Amino acid sequence: MKQRLQKLIACAGISSRRKAEILLKQGRVQLNGKTALIGDSADPEIDEIIVDGTHLRLDIPSRV
Repeated sequence: MKQRLQKLIACAGISSRRKAEILLKQGRVQLNGKTALIGDSADPEIDEIIVDGTHLRLDIPSRV
């Protein structure tokens, strides 16, 4: 399920949602190989999200 990048970054424990917006404004977040923008959404099960060169990792419960 797609969610806003700010929320995904916060859930991964990298920063708060507000500070995630700053990371996005600074161009430090990539979504599928392109610089992400505020308001972009992603599905962490499908999309590749990179923050400061590190892949975003979320513990997603498997669907039954």
